[in-house]
Amino acid sequence: MSFEPPRGMDDLLPEEFAVKQRIVDVIREIYRLYGYEEVETPTLEYLELFEAKSGEEIRHRMFVFDDPHGRKLVLRPEVTASVARLVASKLSRRPLPLRLGYIADCYRYDEPQWGRRRRFWQGGLELFGSRDPMSDAEIILASRDVFQKLGLVEQRFKIGHVGVMRGIMENVEQKTQDTILSLLDRKMHTEARQLMEQHLEKDAVETLWRLAEHRGDIKVVEKARDIVSPWPMALQSLENLETIVSLIKNVDPHISIEVDLGFARGLEYYTGMIFEQKLEGEQLSFNGGGRYDGLVELFGGKPTPAVGCSIGITRIQMHLLGRKNISYTNPPTILLTVLSDKASAYALNVADNLRKNGYSVSVDVSRKKLGDAIETALNKGIRSLVIIGDKEAADGTVTLRDLTSRTQVTDSLEKVLSMLAK
Repeated sequence: MSFEPPRGMDDLLPEEFAVKQRIVDVIREIYRLYGYEEVETPTLEYLELFEAKSGEEIRHRMFVFDDPHGRKLVLRPEVTASVARLVASKLSRRPLPLRLGYIADCYRYDEPQWGRRRRFWQGGLELFGSRDPMSDAEIILASRDVFQKLGLVEQRFKIGHVGVMRGIMENVEQKTQDTILSLLDRKMHTEARQLMEQHLEKDAVETLWRLAEHRGDIKVVEKARDIVSPWPMALQSLENLETIVSLIKNVDPHISIEVDLGFARGLEYYTGMIFEQKLEGEQLSFNGGGRYDGLVELFGGKPTPAVGCSIGITRIQMHLLGRKNISYTNPPTILLTVLSDKASAYALNVADNLRKNGYSVSVDVSRKKLGDAIETALNKGIRSLVIIGDKEAADGTVTLRDLTSRTQVTDSLEKVLSMLAK
């Protein structure tokens, strides 16, 4: 019998957890700066929630099982659907727009490898109730800020618009549109073309195929205008994309954006702008999202436009841990070493008072010799050592050793607190 966690479900060691928590803290700081309120949804949901619009690839990778009453349950493979359900139900009377954030673990039966785990964490921003291109731009700019605050400045965005392709396929039923876009997302181009040819006129097929050649800066939108002009909805979507990119570039002229008109994402609920955020030298994306105007209504809510993203916390964590000299751990401020059993009660009282004054104190319960305690402190990056022995306990004093300056003083706790503050 193995006592290791299931494959693809990772334990996090203290230094790994510290990096993950740093990412979470930054995302929550972006929530504060942009006015997002955090919500939490269950890890377990009914299967129907994700069968509706999660996309073929995710549907085949869900952890599905029966509850005691035979209802199909699933470990959530993503969180946007859960938040849209929340907006359709418990938040349906809240005034719009709603800005919601989440930090959540998700589960997919992927082949474990770098950047793909069966349990992984996401941090999302979801903006409900606005079709204004400023909303789309906000999600991109907030994503930029998360990465910048983490020191990931070599970031780049790939942006497209599924409305352009859906506009050309407007006479094809939605399910077939979803399948074609899913095939394109999985780079199954032969199968995608075959399905197009079964359902679309030749000029529409050729136009969709030509869109894939339109990649680059904002100028590709102008170049594509003529080829999509026979399809009014596609042209309108193209202009919407142009507005969004222009708004972003107006705020940050140096942001790296590649417009890709043949770009598709696997999730079927997307209706408008879509994007992925990558890092220089990495093939996988670290964030992705887009506009999904029909999802809240699908779950029984009123028609509610929405746009959002899911930042890959686990993937960013793995990237950061691969760097040299990266550490977000915070060692205790003070190591308190106890030199005798008789001094134990007094030592705990000193530690308790230090903590009440805001200091992080680790009590050396292993009873190391003084020299070993000093070595332990230095190895952990601790520069203040508090020494408590029989004399300190009898006199009601504290010995403080500064391991940087190698100076030592014995005085009352009040005086020692004053020294630490300086």
